[in-house]
Amino acid sequence: MSADSALRANVRLLGDTLGRVLVEQEGQEMLDDEERIRSLARDARTGGSRVALGEAVAALDHDRQAAVLRAFALFFQLVNIAEQHHRIRRRREYEAEGRIPHESLAEAYDQLDRGGVEQSALQAAGGRLRVELVLTAHPTEATRRTVLEAHRRVAAHLARLDDDGTPESERQRVEEALAEEITLLWQTDEIRSKRPRVVDEIRQGLWFFEQSFWNAIPDLDRALGDRLGGAGGALRFGSWIGGDLDGNPNVGSETIEDALERARRLARDLYREELRALGAAWGMSTTVIGPVAERADNDEPFRSILVEIWERLGADEYADGTELVADLDDLDTLLRAHRGERVANGRLADLRARARTFGLHLAKLDVRVHASAIHQPDDRLRATLAAASRAQVRHGAGAIDRLIVSMTRTADDVLDAEALAREAGASLQGVPLLETIADLRAAGSLVEEILDRSPRSKLEVMVGYSDSGKDGGYLTAQWEIYRAQEELARIAEARGVEVTVFHGRGGSAGRGGGPTHAGILAQPSGAVDGRLKLTEQGETIAFKYGLAGLAERNLEAAVSGTLLTMFPDVVGLEPPNAGARDTMAELAEVALATYRALVWDDPAFPAFFRCFTPLDELALLEIGSRPSSRPEAAAAGELEALRAIPWVFSWTQNRCLLPAWYGCGSAFHAYGLDGERLAWLRRLYLEWPFFRALVENLEMTLAKSSFEIAESYVSLVPAGADRDRFWASLSDEHRGTVEAVLAIVEADELLDRHPVVQRSIRLRNPYVDPMNAIQVDLLRGWRGGDEAAKRPLLRSIAGIAAALRNTG
Repeated sequence: MSADSALRANVRLLGDTLGRVLVEQEGQEMLDDEERIRSLARDARTGGSRVALGEAVAALDHDRQAAVLRAFALFFQLVNIAEQHHRIRRRREYEAEGRIPHESLAEAYDQLDRGGVEQSALQAAGGRLRVELVLTAHPTEATRRTVLEAHRRVAAHLARLDDDGTPESERQRVEEALAEEITLLWQTDEIRSKRPRVVDEIRQGLWFFEQSFWNAIPDLDRALGDRLGGAGGALRFGSWIGGDLDGNPNVGSETIEDALERARRLARDLYREELRALGAAWGMSTTVIGPVAERADNDEPFRSILVEIWERLGADEYADGTELVADLDDLDTLLRAHRGERVANGRLADLRARARTFGLHLAKLDVRVHASAIHQPDDRLRATLAAASRAQVRHGAGAIDRLIVSMTRTADDVLDAEALAREAGASLQGVPLLETIADLRAAGSLVEEILDRSPRSKLEVMVGYSDSGKDGGYLTAQWEIYRAQEELARIAEARGVEVTVFHGRGGSAGRGGGPTHAGILAQPSGAVDGRLKLTEQGETIAFKYGLAGLAERNLEAAVSGTLLTMFPDVVGLEPPNAGARDTMAELAEVALATYRALVWDDPAFPAFFRCFTPLDELALLEIGSRPSSRPEAAAAGELEALRAIPWVFSWTQNRCLLPAWYGCGSAFHAYGLDGERLAWLRRLYLEWPFFRALVENLEMTLAKSSFEIAESYVSLVPAGADRDRFWASLSDEHRGTVEAVLAIVEADELLDRHPVVQRSIRLRNPYVDPMNAIQVDLLRGWRGGDEAAKRPLLRSIAGIAAALRNTG
């Protein structure tokens, strides 16, 4: 049986059940239309007529188009669940077979052991290991919480079917339960009728803590403790939800207080639930274990301590999480002193791990503000900083202590931000956020000036993948971020300062996305060194952390990758030789010139972009509380004002995915793809983690793109020389980039070395291609004044996002 046969069986079951539900809900004719269109799409992929597919979807009225879109979109929801569940299943199978799971702590330990790392060095590393994952509320999450809850139930039903010993009667009940969930999903409108408020985003973020992170921590903590000893609490969480003022007029003092209070209430409730369960199980009596001097007046001393902690939490008497941790640690010590070591190592150890990780605030709240607001502070900013001051008193400094300054250009942007916070009574460390190519190149001088004018032992610097990619293209942005980190690591070592780089990654490759473990190891030696902070954004959060088992796997991948960065010689983080940097500099120069010539220097490009993609229509989709453009940059022009997220989202919708590859083909071809130069690029791919991650993310993006589909969107652009010129430029660059990647990885087709992923994309194409065909028809109608096209158009946007598992 092949490794993915269980996945195929799950997909087949879910697809068949969906078909049954569609007939029940909409009639056989609806299913027939869906199957006919899917068949035409499959034929078009194998040499058939794409015109026939376009004519078939155009012949449907809007109601039927909307229904077909929903059917395809729901199929993708179910496929995504099956794939998520399969990852968890494969992890269990690996463990049952005695194999070491990929990207696990066990694999990291094995690699370090083979590299000769002593246990003492490993434990010392564990004491310094720090990973912080920061959830953001960027408007790319198109999935409602009601739908996420249903997804969890579907995954739970699939898990019940994994047991080969399940009786047939039980399997039938599970399959009926799946049909019930799919019916509920069909009858639930996945499109929000109104834009979510910040409080809705706060609740959405907390849902992941309650449903996934809380359950994922104990086993991860044990995996760390097995070898690292003092690494308890190495993992932390952060959040921007409720604290990100940049471009969002709905965020301010009230949302900061609301975010922290809601998190505190949830944390207390979760701890009390755990304590109640322990209290119900613990009946240890002094008549058996002997007297406990610390509790001489009580014959069930340990239960009485649990009750006291439970009551203190209920009365909100703990100042912060450190007091709770201290009480639980004292209980642990007392248990061990009275032959209760096994009990202490059980569920109490789980609770202590959670307390170390989450405290009473669950996630540290960051405040973010645009640099332009620092020098002309308004009442909202001053009130927000005052609220941060009150929050530090209420929740402790560990709950809120960073002030991130977007579009930082000068040291004054950071130092004035810190001064403004001090005036409000808040102790917030300023964090420069570098978001353009020029700012990344000036990172060293900026940090030197900050340290000269305001000496400190620790500094956090954030690098923005999204806006730097929008500014200079994928390849150049990746290289400039790499070079900036090298410079920061040099400064940190020279000055004896601990510099933490905060990676502002998005979900797509164009915004710094890609596999986390590989991404961590792609950073320069000394840049991470056991300290990692990165953002988790939009639909990436749901896909990586929607299921507790998957959350644990992805959290472990981040921690294990970060651990490996502390031993760069063993892992091999350095490039083969100094010539690798010269090669990247040469590639980046050509890629930058090519990208900017199209995106920024051609005055006709913005008009083409707006017609060729559903950019303007994205604003109709109510998926975030924040506007899609920065008002601070509006005067500079429409592309300058446009945020990186809708920039990427719009190119994803038409399957072009331009931000993640444009300029790369020209760079590689200009460098040379034959002889010694090609051999050198291939060596870089094999030996340099940075270059390998860059090329593999590029390959994944190219595999998800489809210029056969993108060409259908050209008809939305007014005919003329500009349309033909831009389309020829995109087509040529895409073709050249594919050729370059295939030459470097030595393959005939994209993802040949990753057949499971390759099959997954091929499976999705016959279902997503019709959604694009319908979207083109709806865009034409909507732009022509057909109001009835609006609702199905929104469904097409959400459906394509689900199909590609990627918005921005």
